[in-house]
Amino acid sequence: MAKVITIGEILVEIMTKYTGQEFTSPGELLGPYPSGAPAIFIDQVARMGVEAGIIARVGDDDFGLLNLTRLRDDGVDTSHIYKTKGYTTGTAFVTYYANGERKFIFHFPHAAAGQLGPADVDENYIKTAEYLHVVGCSLTASASLRQAIWKAVKIAKENKVKVSFDPNLRPELLNEQEIKNVYDEILDAADIILAGKSEMIALSGEGDLVKGIARLKKRDGTMLVLKDGARGASLYYGEECYHVPPVKVQEVDPTGAGDCFDGAFIAALACGKGLKEALQIANVAGALSVTRKGPMEGAAFKEDILALYSRHNSSKV
Repeated sequence: MAKVITIGEILVEIMTKYTGQEFTSPGELLGPYPSGAPAIFIDQVARMGVEAGIIARVGDDDFGLLNLTRLRDDGVDTSHIYKTKGYTTGTAFVTYYANGERKFIFHFPHAAAGQLGPADVDENYIKTAEYLHVVGCSLTASASLRQAIWKAVKIAKENKVKVSFDPNLRPELLNEQEIKNVYDEILDAADIILAGKSEMIALSGEGDLVKGIARLKKRDGTMLVLKDGARGASLYYGEECYHVPPVKVQEVDPTGAGDCFDGAFIAALACGKGLKEALQIANVAGALSVTRKGPMEGAAFKEDILALYSRHNSSKV
């Protein structure tokens, strides 16, 4: 059985060839690339050598096969990925801008990914895991997918399976008030929250990062991990507080970096690593992920992560 499980969407990503290229006129595109935040996360877990599984739906098409092949080849248990006749595998189109911003066009609420429901969630599969990871964009996809996630979370909490949560805010899917309504309950269930700076502020309801962290820390027993990109990462848990500096790399494609960070962090914890070491490993994995074009292509293998981790630490001695 899998030590780490996730539930949510599996997609393909198709990106513009040029920076600043809009979708309002014809242009060249790159892809398809295997994608979907939960899928990227679990692929990174598997590449860390940890038993990993995902509960999801794909279409009975080549895009689905592309993802299934990649996940299986990397060691992910795909026995709970269901092919859905009559629906295509979800897609995400993305364009990049010179200032680092991105714009997405998603098609997955009405694709196979959005058809996942509570009946697809196997209680025994969840209860035997150590970690269940949930991504915010999955909660906003469709009512049935959201119900499936809530069922999985409920099973996890009843069986002392730790729940990790990455809000992964996507305004293209829900507005700010809708996001707050959906997210409040999952925040109460989460043992670990992994979020970016703007997400941490939004989740807390505060207009300031320091106040936001202080408010979220008041949740009993919740671990907070702040992913701050070029400024490194920080962890807050009870009286413990750690910060790790950024790893300097040449950025090619930032999509999926947060999911690779999450996957490496949870995998490291599942392997028995201490909090600071897990944070350092995750920081390296997140950095490596931006050096490859394609969201899941950035998921690095354990040996490459540990090699850069060792070089990065020795350079500070």
